[in-house]
Amino acid sequence: MKTLFFDVSSSVMYVGYSRDDILIDFSIRIASRDHAKYLVDRIDQLLKRNKITLADLDEIIIGIGPGSYTGLRIAVMVGKMFAFTKGVKLKTVSSLLFLTSGYEGKIAAMMDARRGYVFSAIYEDGNVILPDDYRLFSELANDEIYQKAQTIFIDDRNYEISPKRIREHAVLVDNIHDLIPNYLRKTEAETKHDQKSNT
Repeated sequence: MKTLFFDVSSSVMYVGYSRDDILIDFSIRIASRDHAKYLVDRIDQLLKRNKITLADLDEIIIGIGPGSYTGLRIAVMVGKMFAFTKGVKLKTVSSLLFLTSGYEGKIAAMMDARRGYVFSAIYEDGNVILPDDYRLFSELANDEIYQKAQTIFIDDRNYEISPKRIREHAVLVDNIHDLIPNYLRKTEAETKHDQKSNT
Protein backbone atom coordinates (compact mmCIF):
# COMPACT_ATOMS: atom_id res chain seq x y z
CA MET A 1 0.00 0.00 0.00
CA LYS A 2 1.64 3.22 -1.21
CA THR A 3 0.33 6.31 0.56
CA LEU A 4 1.02 10.00 0.10
CA PHE A 5 -0.15 12.07 3.05
CA PHE A 6 0.13 15.76 3.80
CA ASP A 7 -1.10 18.50 6.10
CA VAL A 8 -0.76 22.28 5.82
CA SER A 9 -3.15 23.37 8.57
CA SER A 10 -0.50 24.96 10.81
CA SER A 11 2.99 26.46 10.74
CA VAL A 12 4.21 22.92 10.02
CA MET A 13 3.83 21.72 6.44
CA TYR A 14 4.29 17.96 6.49
CA VAL A 15 4.44 15.79 3.37
CA GLY A 16 5.03 12.07 3.82
CA TYR A 17 5.24 8.90 1.78
CA SER A 18 4.67 5.51 3.37
CA ARG A 19 4.56 1.94 2.14
CA ASP A 20 2.54 -0.58 4.13
CA ASP A 21 2.39 1.87 7.07
CA ILE A 22 6.19 2.28 7.14
CA LEU A 23 7.40 5.86 6.68
CA ILE A 24 9.72 5.87 3.67
CA ASP A 25 10.34 9.58 3.16
CA PHE A 26 9.04 12.94 4.32
CA SER A 27 9.49 16.67 3.91
CA ILE A 28 8.86 19.33 6.54
CA ARG A 29 8.66 23.07 6.06
CA ILE A 30 8.17 25.58 8.87
CA ALA A 31 6.51 28.87 7.96
CA SER A 32 3.50 30.96 8.83
CA ARG A 33 1.46 31.90 5.78
CA ASP A 34 3.10 30.87 2.51
CA HIS A 35 2.85 27.06 2.35
CA ALA A 36 0.69 27.40 -0.78
CA LYS A 37 3.72 28.31 -2.87
CA TYR A 38 5.65 25.21 -1.85
CA LEU A 39 3.26 22.28 -1.33
CA VAL A 40 3.08 20.94 -4.90
CA ASP A 41 6.85 21.32 -5.38
CA ARG A 42 7.58 19.45 -2.11
CA ILE A 43 5.26 16.64 -3.17
CA ASP A 44 6.94 16.49 -6.57
CA GLN A 45 10.43 16.35 -4.99
CA LEU A 46 9.38 13.58 -2.61
CA LEU A 47 7.89 11.46 -5.38
CA LYS A 48 10.93 11.92 -7.62
CA ARG A 49 13.33 10.97 -4.83
CA ASN A 50 11.45 7.71 -4.43
CA LYS A 51 11.10 7.12 -8.19
CA ILE A 52 7.30 6.96 -8.15
CA THR A 53 4.51 8.98 -9.74
CA LEU A 54 1.08 10.00 -8.51
CA ALA A 55 -0.40 7.22 -10.62
CA ASP A 56 1.64 4.67 -8.64
CA LEU A 57 -0.06 5.64 -5.38
CA ASP A 58 -2.84 3.60 -3.83
CA GLU A 59 -4.21 6.51 -1.82
CA ILE A 60 -3.74 10.13 -0.81
CA ILE A 61 -4.60 11.25 2.72
CA ILE A 62 -4.97 14.92 3.56
CA GLY A 63 -5.38 16.76 6.84
CA ILE A 64 -8.85 18.30 6.48
CA GLY A 65 -8.64 20.75 9.39
CA PRO A 66 -9.21 22.54 11.62
CA GLY A 67 -6.49 25.15 11.21
CA SER A 68 -5.32 27.84 8.81
CA TYR A 69 -8.01 28.82 6.27
CA THR A 70 -5.47 29.21 3.47
CA GLY A 71 -3.64 26.01 4.36
CA LEU A 72 -6.84 23.98 4.46
CA ARG A 73 -8.07 25.33 1.12
CA ILE A 74 -4.72 24.50 -0.48
CA ALA A 75 -4.64 20.96 0.97
CA VAL A 76 -8.17 20.22 -0.24
CA MET A 77 -7.60 21.73 -3.68
CA VAL A 78 -4.35 19.83 -4.25
CA GLY A 79 -5.77 16.57 -2.90
CA LYS A 80 -8.87 16.81 -5.09
CA MET A 81 -6.85 17.72 -8.19
CA PHE A 82 -4.41 14.81 -7.76
CA ALA A 83 -7.13 12.28 -6.91
CA PHE A 84 -9.37 13.30 -9.80
CA THR A 85 -6.72 13.55 -12.52
CA LYS A 86 -4.89 10.35 -11.53
CA GLY A 87 -7.81 8.24 -10.32
CA VAL A 88 -6.29 7.74 -6.86
CA LYS A 89 -8.40 7.20 -3.71
CA LEU A 90 -8.66 10.34 -1.58
CA LYS A 91 -9.06 10.12 2.18
CA THR A 92 -9.25 12.74 4.92
CA VAL A 93 -8.27 12.84 8.56
CA SER A 94 -8.43 15.49 11.28
CA SER A 95 -5.39 17.77 11.17
CA LEU A 96 -5.25 17.62 14.96
CA LEU A 97 -5.02 13.83 14.79
CA PHE A 98 -2.58 13.93 11.87
CA LEU A 99 -0.08 16.13 13.70
CA THR A 100 -0.29 14.25 17.01
CA SER A 101 -0.70 10.74 15.62
CA GLY A 102 2.72 9.67 16.87
CA TYR A 103 2.03 10.32 20.54
CA GLU A 104 0.93 7.49 22.82
CA GLY A 105 -1.64 7.58 25.61
CA LYS A 106 -4.26 10.24 26.27
CA ILE A 107 -3.35 13.56 24.66
CA ALA A 108 -5.05 16.92 24.25
CA ALA A 109 -4.18 18.16 20.75
CA MET A 110 -4.43 21.91 20.35
CA MET A 111 -3.76 24.69 17.84
CA ASP A 112 -3.93 28.38 18.60
CA ALA A 113 -7.14 29.84 17.16
CA ARG A 114 -6.46 33.35 18.59
CA ARG A 115 -8.38 35.53 21.02
CA GLY A 116 -8.19 32.91 23.75
CA TYR A 117 -9.64 30.12 21.61
CA VAL A 118 -8.07 26.86 20.50
CA PHE A 119 -8.87 24.20 17.96
CA SER A 120 -8.76 21.13 20.16
CA ALA A 121 -9.52 17.47 20.58
CA ILE A 122 -8.58 14.72 23.01
CA TYR A 123 -7.38 11.35 21.77
CA GLU A 124 -6.24 8.16 23.42
CA ASP A 125 -3.92 6.19 21.14
CA GLY A 126 -5.70 7.79 18.19
CA ASN A 127 -9.24 7.12 19.41
CA VAL A 128 -11.48 10.15 19.91
CA ILE A 129 -12.29 11.00 23.54
CA LEU A 130 -13.35 14.62 22.88
CA PRO A 131 -14.08 15.53 19.22
CA ASP A 132 -12.50 18.35 17.25
CA ASP A 133 -13.98 21.71 18.14
CA TYR A 134 -13.34 25.44 18.45
CA ARG A 135 -13.15 26.04 22.20
CA LEU A 136 -12.37 28.78 24.67
CA PHE A 137 -9.16 27.60 26.29
CA SER A 138 -10.13 28.79 29.76
CA GLU A 139 -13.22 26.56 29.64
CA LEU A 140 -11.31 23.59 28.26
CA ALA A 141 -8.70 23.93 31.02
CA ASN A 142 -11.42 23.27 33.62
CA ASP A 143 -12.61 20.09 31.90
CA GLU A 144 -11.74 16.98 33.90
CA ILE A 145 -11.05 15.02 30.71
CA TYR A 146 -8.54 17.65 29.60
CA GLN A 147 -6.84 17.71 32.98
CA LYS A 148 -6.07 13.98 32.72
CA ALA A 149 -4.49 14.29 29.27
CA GLN A 150 -1.02 15.32 28.13
CA THR A 151 -1.25 18.68 26.36
CA ILE A 152 0.32 18.89 22.91
CA PHE A 153 0.22 22.46 21.65
CA ILE A 154 1.04 21.94 17.98
CA ASP A 155 3.84 24.12 16.66
CA ASP A 156 7.19 23.71 14.90
CA ARG A 157 8.61 21.73 17.86
CA ASN A 158 5.57 19.81 19.03
CA TYR A 159 4.20 17.26 16.59
CA GLU A 160 4.71 13.53 16.01
CA ILE A 161 3.58 11.56 12.97
CA SER A 162 2.47 7.92 12.71
CA PRO A 163 1.57 6.85 9.15
CA LYS A 164 -0.15 3.74 10.53
CA ARG A 165 -2.43 5.69 12.85
CA ILE A 166 -3.20 8.26 10.17
CA ARG A 167 -4.27 5.47 7.82
CA GLU A 168 -6.32 3.75 10.51
CA HIS A 169 -8.41 6.87 11.10
CA ALA A 170 -8.62 8.26 7.56
CA VAL A 171 -12.06 8.36 5.94
CA LEU A 172 -12.61 7.68 2.25
CA VAL A 173 -14.07 10.58 0.27
CA ASP A 174 -16.99 9.27 -1.79
CA ASN A 175 -17.45 12.37 -3.93
CA ILE A 176 -14.33 14.50 -4.17
CA HIS A 177 -16.25 17.36 -5.81
CA ASP A 178 -18.27 17.88 -2.62
CA LEU A 179 -15.25 17.88 -0.30
CA ILE A 180 -14.75 21.03 1.75
CA PRO A 181 -12.31 21.75 4.62
CA ASN A 182 -13.33 21.44 8.26
CA TYR A 183 -12.93 25.09 9.22
CA LEU A 184 -14.85 24.87 12.56
CA ARG A 185 -15.22 28.65 12.73
CA LYS A 186 -16.36 31.46 10.50
CA THR A 187 -13.88 33.70 8.73
CA GLU A 188 -13.42 37.22 10.06
CA ALA A 189 -15.22 38.56 6.97
CA GLU A 190 -18.20 36.24 7.60
CA THR A 191 -18.37 37.28 11.25
CA LYS A 192 -18.38 40.99 10.32
CA HIS A 193 -21.03 40.37 7.67
CA ASP A 194 -23.24 38.58 10.20
CA GLN A 195 -22.80 41.40 12.72
CA LYS A 196 -23.86 43.98 10.12
CA SER A 197 -26.88 41.83 9.14
CA ASN A 198 -28.05 41.68 12.76
CA THR A 199 -27.92 45.46 13.32
